[in-house]
Amino acid sequence: MGRALRILLGLVLMVYVTPIYFRVPAGVAVGSLLLMLGLIGVYSLLHIVLSRIIVAVAPWFGALVANGLLVAVYIAGAFGSPIVGHGKGQLAAVTFLGISLIVAGMRAAPGCEVMAIPGLLFGKHTELACLIFSPLDRLERKLRS
Repeated sequence: MGRALRILLGLVLMVYVTPIYFRVPAGVAVGSLLLMLGLIGVYSLLHIVLSRIIVAVAPWFGALVANGLLVAVYIAGAFGSPIVGHGKGQLAAVTFLGISLIVAGMRAAPGCEVMAIPGLLFGKHTELACLIFSPLDRLERKLRS
């Protein structure tokens, strides 16, 4: 059920955000796609750091850091900064989250969905708690056993 909800929510986000790319100026669309590639790079570095250090100590703290970064990019996108401003950060954050949810659902990745793309690149799951889906995943495991 958590897997289906991840895919469904990811598809809803992608259906919502895709038409926006065709309505915004080309500079904003290209900037947000480049910012999304930057997010993949940052989350890949975060994947390396979290898989070696924080996960063993506090998976909820790692999840807050991972989700906090995406929220910060989204909020910064509302301002006029040259890199993330004028909606680029918002568009990139929603696109990244939508794709991450779809990847997490397709791979049946447990835990933090924003780490699904780096998990795909590195071939292993990041064992961070998900702020939304972890309770649902726990309930599913309980019902299966």
